[in-house]
Amino acid sequence: MKKKTIDSNKKEKREMFDYSKHEADFKQAEFWAVFGVIGNILLTVVKGIAGVLGGSSAMVADAVHSASDVIASGVVFISLRIAKKPADEDHPYGHGKAEAISSSIVGLLLLAAGYQILMNAYHAIAGGSHGVPTAIALYAAILSIAAKEAMFRVTYRVGVKINSPSTVANAYDHRSDAFSSIATLIGIGGAMLGFSFMDPLAGGVVALFIMRMGYSIVIDASHQMMDKSVDEEIIKKITQITQGTEGVLSTHGIRVRQSGPFYLVDLDICVNRKLSIEEAHEICDEARSNIFQKMEKIADVRIHVDPSVKD
Repeated sequence: MKKKTIDSNKKEKREMFDYSKHEADFKQAEFWAVFGVIGNILLTVVKGIAGVLGGSSAMVADAVHSASDVIASGVVFISLRIAKKPADEDHPYGHGKAEAISSSIVGLLLLAAGYQILMNAYHAIAGGSHGVPTAIALYAAILSIAAKEAMFRVTYRVGVKINSPSTVANAYDHRSDAFSSIATLIGIGGAMLGFSFMDPLAGGVVALFIMRMGYSIVIDASHQMMDKSVDEEIIKKITQITQGTEGVLSTHGIRVRQSGPFYLVDLDICVNRKLSIEEAHEICDEARSNIFQKMEKIADVRIHVDPSVKD
């Protein structure tokens, strides 16, 4: 005989995730995304002018990197506006995946920019066009390192705090720009000391930094879009909370996936087979409520109930 099961999610009244409670988090992330756009525009202009006037191909490459950062920060801002929308009929699991999509775009932009810079550096070295940059390019590199490292630290802290993949990706985009500016500084300094080939070589190193960062971001975003399982600690905590609910005999089949800054939970619980459907529903509601109350960023919990094999 087929085992009787109960789906607690068919009950009309159930505790729902309140997206409005996280409005402040989204506003904070949006603020720093806009700040990133403004900061990157200023740095693009400064580095572009310094690269041209200072005769540094590495600095021009760095300016191209900052220009891609402008687009990346803009994409992150738009994705945050979409991701914070609550679930609706067309998107029953919410809009959190918008962050994974935007992270992919950021990563692809970095890969494209890095490849273009790498090709430019290769042609400059192969063609023997090694100009000697001036001090203005050197000063611009120092300014860029300080500014982008500061932007990374602030944006990363916010991204981790609100569990926003796109904000964290944007932070690492800032960090890649800081690393590339360090390579640029070394290249410019070497060229000014007489090793003229170091300036375009630094441009090539910058490109590799950019491409590596872009690849990492794309891989992380693809994992989220393909519903890769989350950290084991999150699953363990959900298991502990559920098994601590009165009436729950055991749990199994726990699956947790990430949707933007939020998590979606599916699990099976086992209850006494002598309980009525109403009593089983009450246990499910209690377990779900406990998960919502004791864990942040849980957007949805769907529980399937199995009767115990033995009394």
